[in-house]
Order: sequence, then structure tokens, then C-alpha cells
Amino acid sequence: MDFPDLQREYYEGITYMLSNMFGYDYDDDYVLTDDADTKSIYDMDLNFSVEVFSSYDAELIQYGFDNEISPLDAVHNNYIHKRQESLYDYTTSIKKEVPESVGYPGYIQVVHGSNYSYEDGSSYFTATLEIGDRYFVFQLIGKRENMGYLHDDFVDILSSVEG
Repeated sequence: MDFPDLQREYYEGITYMLSNMFGYDYDDDYVLTDDADTKSIYDMDLNFSVEVFSSYDAELIQYGFDNEISPLDAVHNNYIHKRQESLYDYTTSIKKEVPESVGYPGYIQVVHGSNYSYEDGSSYFTATLEIGDRYFVFQLIGKRENMGYLHDDFVDILSSVEG
């Protein structure tokens, strides 16, 4: 789709490019932390978020796993697991490393699902980036039938991150 009119957004010491079509979204029920940057395009039923986890947060999350796991893997896997738990019925893509165009190590994954059995499905594009000693989780969420056109836009957002 290629979002138009990109502008630089600031959050917790990082910046990224996001279309000015997104406005502030005070509904934050789709994030895990209390301090998240949430934005929405209401006409498209599209939500975007970014939130940060400290190295201490990541260490606490690591203890929840039975096997030895890196902090980056722990934050990402935990986020995907929490998303899956929030859905009635879901499918999840294979976890992949973010493309080389993204300047930081991380993972990207998609969860498709719905909150109720009678509801149309949504797609949750989720990526976790390790920037310094912190872990940033980005989400782009929308109706499943529309999201196929937006995957490259999500990767473009991730590729624009500077910290």
C-alpha cells in the first residue's frame, strides 16, 4: 500500500517513520505494558503500537521459560504467547529474523485470529528489536483481509528505526 506522508515519531529514545494518517489512540488494550505508544487509523480499523521492555524486564520474562533462552527470544516469544492466549482461535507464522534492512537484531512474526468465534479475524504483525539493552515490540493490527497489503509497510517502519 505504501503509507503516505511519513513523519518521524519519537518514543523512549528511538525514532521511526510513520504516516501522519495515524492519530493518537487512547485505547491500549492490545499492548502488554502501561507505557506504550499507540496510534490508529480509525477509517481503516488499523492499530499501531510500540512498547519497550528493559533488560530487567527481559530477565524476569526469561525465568518463565523452562529452557535457556536469550532475552530477545524471551521477550518476543512471551509477547506472541500472550497474543495467542488473547484470541479464541489463531494461527501463527514461523518466527523469522527481521530483514537485513532493519538496523537491529530482532524477530518478526504474524498471528492471525479472532477474539470471538463469530468475529472476523484480525492479523497481528509483531516484531521485537533489540536496541542497546532494551527490547522494543512493534505491532501493526488490522482486519486480516486487508493486512496482506501492509506487510511491506510494517517492514518499512521497522527499517526506519533509529536509536
